[in-house]
Amino acid sequence: MRITVFIGLLVLIFSCKSKSNENEQAKSNHPYVNYFYPYDSTPRIYCYRNIANGLDEEFHRIYAIKDQKGHHIIVEKYASNGRIIEALNYNYDSLNIIDHMVVDRNNHKNSAPLIKNKMIPWNDKEKVWFWSEYPSHFDSTIVINELKRRVMKKDINITVLEDESRKAIVFSDFRQMTLKNIFTLKTIQSISTTGESIFAEGFGLIEFYSKNKVAHFKLEKVISQKEWIQFIRQ
Repeated sequence: MRITVFIGLLVLIFSCKSKSNENEQAKSNHPYVNYFYPYDSTPRIYCYRNIANGLDEEFHRIYAIKDQKGHHIIVEKYASNGRIIEALNYNYDSLNIIDHMVVDRNNHKNSAPLIKNKMIPWNDKEKVWFWSEYPSHFDSTIVINELKRRVMKKDINITVLEDESRKAIVFSDFRQMTLKNIFTLKTIQSISTTGESIFAEGFGLIEFYSKNKVAHFKLEKVISQKEWIQFIRQ
Protein backbone atom coordinates (compact mmCIF):
# COMPACT_ATOMS: atom_id res chain seq x y z
CA MET A 1 0.00 0.00 0.00
CA ARG A 2 2.78 2.43 0.94
CA ILE A 3 4.67 1.61 -2.26
CA THR A 4 1.53 2.31 -4.35
CA VAL A 5 1.00 5.66 -2.61
CA PHE A 6 4.71 6.55 -3.06
CA ILE A 7 4.62 5.74 -6.79
CA GLY A 8 1.41 7.76 -7.16
CA LEU A 9 3.06 10.75 -5.50
CA LEU A 10 6.10 10.46 -7.77
CA VAL A 11 3.88 10.42 -10.88
CA LEU A 12 2.02 13.48 -9.61
CA ILE A 13 5.24 15.37 -8.81
CA PHE A 14 6.86 14.64 -12.17
CA SER A 15 3.70 15.42 -14.15
CA CYS A 16 3.38 18.77 -12.36
CA LYS A 17 7.08 19.45 -12.90
CA SER A 18 6.78 18.58 -16.60
CA LYS A 19 3.82 20.95 -16.99
CA SER A 20 5.67 23.66 -15.09
CA ASN A 21 8.75 23.23 -17.27
CA GLU A 22 6.65 23.46 -20.42
CA ASN A 23 5.15 26.75 -19.24
CA GLU A 24 8.55 28.12 -18.21
CA GLN A 25 10.11 27.29 -21.58
CA ALA A 26 7.60 29.44 -23.43
CA LYS A 27 9.35 32.68 -24.35
CA SER A 28 8.06 35.68 -26.22
CA ASN A 29 9.98 38.53 -27.82
CA HIS A 30 6.98 40.82 -27.85
CA PRO A 31 7.50 43.95 -25.68
CA TYR A 32 3.87 43.88 -24.48
CA VAL A 33 3.70 40.18 -23.63
CA ASN A 34 3.21 40.98 -19.93
CA TYR A 35 -0.12 42.56 -20.85
CA PHE A 36 -1.17 39.47 -22.80
CA TYR A 37 -2.74 36.27 -21.48
CA PRO A 38 -0.41 34.25 -19.24
CA TYR A 39 1.04 31.15 -20.90
CA ASP A 40 -0.73 28.29 -19.13
CA SER A 41 -1.82 24.94 -20.57
CA THR A 42 -4.69 24.75 -18.06
CA PRO A 43 -7.80 26.27 -19.68
CA ARG A 44 -9.38 29.27 -18.00
CA ILE A 45 -12.67 30.86 -18.97
CA TYR A 46 -12.98 34.65 -18.90
CA CYS A 47 -16.57 35.76 -18.30
CA TYR A 48 -17.40 39.21 -19.66
CA ARG A 49 -20.64 41.10 -19.01
CA ASN A 50 -21.97 44.01 -21.00
CA ILE A 51 -22.38 46.62 -18.28
CA ALA A 52 -24.46 48.70 -20.72
CA ASN A 53 -26.90 45.77 -20.86
CA GLY A 54 -26.51 43.37 -17.94
CA LEU A 55 -28.16 40.45 -19.75
CA ASP A 56 -25.53 40.32 -22.50
CA GLU A 57 -22.53 38.03 -21.82
CA GLU A 58 -19.52 36.73 -23.70
CA PHE A 59 -17.09 33.97 -22.74
CA HIS A 60 -13.47 33.45 -23.81
CA ARG A 61 -11.81 30.08 -23.18
CA ILE A 62 -8.04 30.59 -23.04
CA TYR A 63 -5.27 28.00 -22.96
CA ALA A 64 -1.72 27.42 -24.20
CA ILE A 65 -0.42 24.63 -26.41
CA LYS A 66 2.94 23.59 -27.81
CA ASP A 67 3.40 21.83 -31.16
CA GLN A 68 5.98 21.55 -33.94
CA LYS A 69 5.38 25.20 -34.83
CA GLY A 70 6.15 26.46 -31.35
CA HIS A 71 4.16 27.84 -28.44
CA HIS A 72 0.68 29.22 -28.95
CA ILE A 73 -2.18 30.73 -26.98
CA ILE A 74 -5.69 29.84 -28.11
CA VAL A 75 -8.63 32.18 -27.45
CA GLU A 76 -12.02 30.57 -28.12
CA LYS A 77 -15.03 32.90 -28.08
CA TYR A 78 -18.49 31.71 -27.00
CA ALA A 79 -21.90 33.35 -27.06
CA SER A 80 -24.02 33.69 -23.92
CA ASN A 81 -25.74 30.36 -24.72
CA GLY A 82 -22.39 28.51 -24.68
CA ARG A 83 -22.15 28.16 -28.49
CA ILE A 84 -18.66 28.63 -29.91
CA ILE A 85 -18.40 31.54 -32.36
CA GLU A 86 -14.74 31.68 -33.34
CA ALA A 87 -11.20 30.93 -32.16
CA LEU A 88 -7.94 32.82 -32.57
CA ASN A 89 -4.55 31.08 -32.45
CA TYR A 90 -1.77 33.47 -31.35
CA ASN A 91 1.89 32.64 -31.88
CA TYR A 92 3.31 33.31 -28.42
CA ASP A 93 6.66 34.60 -29.65
CA SER A 94 5.27 37.33 -31.93
CA LEU A 95 1.62 37.50 -30.72
CA ASN A 96 0.60 37.38 -34.39
CA ILE A 97 -2.46 35.39 -35.43
CA ILE A 98 -1.57 32.16 -37.21
CA ASP A 99 -5.09 30.73 -37.52
CA HIS A 100 -8.63 32.09 -37.33
CA MET A 101 -11.43 29.56 -36.93
CA VAL A 102 -15.05 30.59 -37.49
CA VAL A 103 -18.31 28.66 -37.15
CA ASP A 104 -20.64 28.82 -40.17
CA ARG A 105 -24.44 28.68 -40.32
CA ASN A 106 -24.33 24.87 -40.39
CA ASN A 107 -22.28 24.88 -37.19
CA HIS A 108 -19.17 23.72 -39.06
CA LYS A 109 -15.77 24.97 -37.96
CA ASN A 110 -13.73 26.51 -40.79
CA SER A 111 -10.26 28.02 -40.97
CA ALA A 112 -10.60 31.54 -42.39
CA PRO A 113 -7.97 32.86 -44.84
CA LEU A 114 -5.80 35.53 -43.23
CA ILE A 115 -4.96 38.57 -45.35
CA LYS A 116 -3.44 40.51 -42.43
CA ASN A 117 -2.51 38.79 -39.16
CA LYS A 118 -1.49 41.36 -36.55
CA MET A 119 -3.61 42.35 -33.55
CA ILE A 120 -1.02 43.53 -30.99
CA PRO A 121 1.29 46.46 -31.91
CA TRP A 122 5.01 46.20 -31.14
CA ASN A 123 5.33 49.84 -30.05
CA ASP A 124 3.28 53.01 -29.56
CA LYS A 125 3.95 54.15 -33.13
CA GLU A 126 2.78 51.05 -35.01
CA LYS A 127 -0.77 50.60 -36.27
CA VAL A 128 -1.50 46.90 -36.82
CA TRP A 129 -4.04 45.38 -39.17
CA PHE A 130 -6.00 42.15 -38.90
CA TRP A 131 -8.07 40.97 -41.87
CA SER A 132 -9.79 37.62 -42.42
CA GLU A 133 -12.52 36.43 -44.79
CA TYR A 134 -15.11 33.70 -44.38
CA PRO A 135 -18.58 32.63 -45.63
CA SER A 136 -21.48 34.54 -44.11
CA HIS A 137 -24.85 33.15 -42.99
CA PHE A 138 -26.31 34.19 -46.35
CA ASP A 139 -25.87 32.33 -49.64
CA SER A 140 -23.17 33.52 -52.08
CA THR A 141 -21.72 36.06 -49.65
CA ILE A 142 -18.57 36.43 -47.58
CA VAL A 143 -17.69 38.48 -44.53
CA ILE A 144 -14.53 40.59 -44.49
CA ASN A 145 -13.55 41.05 -40.85
CA GLU A 146 -11.04 43.83 -40.16
CA LEU A 147 -9.44 45.32 -37.07
CA LYS A 148 -6.96 48.22 -37.06
CA ARG A 149 -5.34 48.88 -33.71
CA ARG A 150 -2.76 51.18 -32.13
CA VAL A 151 -1.55 51.98 -28.63
CA MET A 152 -3.52 54.76 -26.97
CA LYS A 153 -2.19 54.71 -23.37
CA LYS A 154 0.46 52.69 -21.55
CA ASP A 155 1.20 51.80 -17.94
CA ILE A 156 -2.03 53.13 -16.52
CA ASN A 157 -3.21 51.89 -13.12
CA ILE A 158 -6.40 49.86 -13.16
CA THR A 159 -8.41 47.61 -10.84
CA VAL A 160 -9.26 44.14 -12.19
CA LEU A 161 -12.07 42.00 -10.74
CA GLU A 162 -12.70 44.67 -8.10
CA ASP A 163 -9.61 43.91 -6.00
CA GLU A 164 -6.58 43.32 -8.26
CA SER A 165 -4.47 46.43 -8.84
CA ARG A 166 -2.55 46.14 -12.13
CA LYS A 167 -0.79 48.11 -14.83
CA ALA A 168 -2.66 48.18 -18.12
CA ILE A 169 -2.36 49.19 -21.75
CA VAL A 170 -5.22 50.74 -23.74
CA PHE A 171 -5.58 50.13 -27.48
CA SER A 172 -7.61 52.27 -29.85
CA ASP A 173 -9.62 50.01 -32.19
CA PHE A 174 -11.24 50.50 -35.56
CA ARG A 175 -13.41 47.54 -36.56
CA GLN A 176 -15.14 46.95 -39.86
CA MET A 177 -17.38 44.12 -41.05
CA THR A 178 -18.13 44.05 -44.78
CA LEU A 179 -20.60 41.74 -46.49
CA LYS A 180 -19.75 41.04 -50.14
CA ASN A 181 -21.20 39.00 -52.99
CA ILE A 182 -18.64 36.33 -53.93
CA PHE A 183 -19.53 36.47 -57.64
CA THR A 184 -19.87 40.21 -58.32
CA LEU A 185 -17.55 41.28 -55.45
CA LYS A 186 -19.97 44.12 -54.79
CA THR A 187 -20.36 45.34 -51.21
CA ILE A 188 -23.82 44.56 -49.85
CA GLN A 189 -23.32 46.11 -46.43
CA SER A 190 -20.48 47.56 -44.39
CA ILE A 191 -20.52 48.40 -40.68
CA SER A 192 -17.66 50.11 -38.88
CA THR A 193 -17.15 51.02 -35.23
CA THR A 194 -14.45 52.65 -33.14
CA GLY A 195 -13.66 51.75 -29.57
CA GLU A 196 -11.02 50.71 -27.07
CA SER A 197 -9.63 47.47 -25.65
CA ILE A 198 -7.82 47.27 -22.31
CA PHE A 199 -5.23 44.60 -21.51
CA ALA A 200 -3.92 44.23 -17.94
CA GLU A 201 -0.71 42.64 -16.68
CA GLY A 202 -1.19 39.01 -15.70
CA PHE A 203 -4.65 38.84 -17.28
CA GLY A 204 -4.81 39.93 -20.92
CA LEU A 205 -8.06 41.43 -22.21
CA ILE A 206 -10.15 42.75 -19.32
CA GLU A 207 -12.41 45.32 -20.99
CA PHE A 208 -13.59 46.33 -24.45
CA TYR A 209 -16.19 48.82 -25.62
CA SER A 210 -17.45 50.92 -28.50
CA LYS A 211 -16.79 54.65 -28.52
CA ASN A 212 -20.35 55.49 -27.43
CA LYS A 213 -20.30 52.54 -24.98
CA VAL A 214 -23.56 51.10 -26.29
CA ALA A 215 -21.64 47.83 -25.93
CA HIS A 216 -19.25 47.80 -22.95
CA PHE A 217 -17.91 44.41 -21.91
CA LYS A 218 -15.95 44.05 -18.69
CA LEU A 219 -14.28 41.00 -17.15
CA GLU A 220 -16.58 39.85 -14.37
CA LYS A 221 -14.90 36.61 -13.27
CA VAL A 222 -12.49 33.86 -14.30
CA ILE A 223 -13.66 30.27 -13.88
CA SER A 224 -12.16 26.81 -14.29
CA GLN A 225 -12.81 24.27 -17.03
CA LYS A 226 -14.90 22.20 -14.62
CA GLU A 227 -17.09 25.19 -13.74
CA TRP A 228 -17.44 26.00 -17.43
CA ILE A 229 -18.64 22.49 -18.29
CA GLN A 230 -21.21 22.68 -15.52
CA PHE A 231 -22.39 26.03 -16.85
CA ILE A 232 -22.90 24.93 -20.49
CA ARG A 233 -24.72 21.77 -19.34
CA GLN A 234 -27.39 23.79 -17.59
